[in-house]
Amino acid sequence: MLRSSLNITPAMTGGVDWAGKCKKCSSFERFLTGMMFHIFIIDTAFENWSMDKLEALIDHELCHIQRKTGMEVINPETGKVIRREWAKKSDPDSWYLRDHDVEEFSDVIHRHGLWEHGVEKFAEAVRNADYQMTIYDAKHESEMRKAQ
Repeated sequence: MLRSSLNITPAMTGGVDWAGKCKKCSSFERFLTGMMFHIFIIDTAFENWSMDKLEALIDHELCHIQRKTGMEVINPETGKVIRREWAKKSDPDSWYLRDHDVEEFSDVIHRHGLWEHGVEKFAEAVRNADYQMTIYDAKHESEMRKAQ
């Protein structure tokens, strides 16, 4: 029986090119840790990033965790789906790592616009966001830390 399903662990920065990683545990790792997933966040993020930026990174990593729906309950008279029931949460096969909604180069967007549904959906989410963090926010945070 799994004690918990998630562990968030600070990771050493030595030579990594990522800020966070989400990993589904192998059966051996589940046996040793009782966890279904591990999220690794580089120690630099914990030490230097603002809470807003760290929350956004953790939210991003959590979005990779996806639970499969189990069976669909169908109305026998109409043949339409009434509801979808979730697969068992304790079953490791009920979980998977979800890919990013968008993977695109800014050059392609400059040349071709919002040419694909995922890119268009992403742009709509950006337009509708309440707050847009910018590179200047990070620069300001860095300067504030140096001043302290």
